[in-house]
Amino acid sequence: MSIGKVFSKGNIVKYLTRGAGIAALGIVAYDAHTLGKIQADSYPKRKDADACMDTFSNTQYLSSPSMTTAKMKNQVHKWEMDGNIRHFFNSAIGYFRGFGQMCINSVIPLGLGIGACFGKGWWGKGSAIGLGLYAGLKFFKDVLGFGHYNDLNRKY
Repeated sequence: MSIGKVFSKGNIVKYLTRGAGIAALGIVAYDAHTLGKIQADSYPKRKDADACMDTFSNTQYLSSPSMTTAKMKNQVHKWEMDGNIRHFFNSAIGYFRGFGQMCINSVIPLGLGIGACFGKGWWGKGSAIGLGLYAGLKFFKDVLGFGHYNDLNRKY
């Protein structure tokens, strides 16, 4: 294959289209991974606190006056406070929830990125053009703040 065929107009457009698709998929994956890490940290803490609150609430009353039952309830609460098995599984659940949530929130650039990366012909080119338009709109609206209503920073 000669250099002229590699850098022909059709190949350059194809490589730019694929590059835009890979960049979009990379940005979506990075954001999804970051939100997954955040949710992997906060979700299990919330669930551990709820479980500890439930077991503590259970220790506050007895259906019949029994010291054995009271000690068992206190031991279950102590085990819940010291255990970390629930935290391990809830951490994985939190990561996948955050990852999925960001993929759903970024469904437009994800779909356009897949189309630009794997689409052939006009599908790939159209997806790349749509991705460029979406990126420009996102830049002007969210980064520069044009068209974004801000209650905390009103002009009047």
